[in-house]
Amino acid sequence: MKLFQRPATAAVFGVAMMALVGKETVSAEEAEAANSELQEAGVTGAALITSAAFNELEQKAGRVDAAETALANEQKARETAEATSAQLQKDLTAANAKVTELGGKPGAEHTNPGKENGKSDVDEAAADEHQKAIDSLPHNQALAGHPIFG
Repeated sequence: MKLFQRPATAAVFGVAMMALVGKETVSAEEAEAANSELQEAGVTGAALITSAAFNELEQKAGRVDAAETALANEQKARETAEATSAQLQKDLTAANAKVTELGGKPGAEHTNPGKENGKSDVDEAAADEHQKAIDSLPHNQALAGHPIFG
């Protein structure tokens, strides 16, 4: 505030600028009048704004930052989805090529079984080696012929 209290400053700054000295709140009209005086004095690299305008600009800046962050996240998600889609398309093309390749090989069409009607295709003539091993266990031999187990 000493800037406004110097006598040399009073000659450069007009009535509107001097009216701001010591004020707690400044209206938009007062700030606009002071800015006009600053321009007339040759100050073009700075301007005065009210606290309300400053707070509003800070809030807008916060919303812009949040929107930019959300946009960046959406762009990353889109890029990831596009990469996944491209990989899935590549996998689908490879799978279709494999289907075409295997289409003419045995098993692609229905075939009839090599057995006669009413007969099993299991060779029952060969003894079941596993059942023989189970039957030869001592505890199973002890129960062999027991009336409960037939």
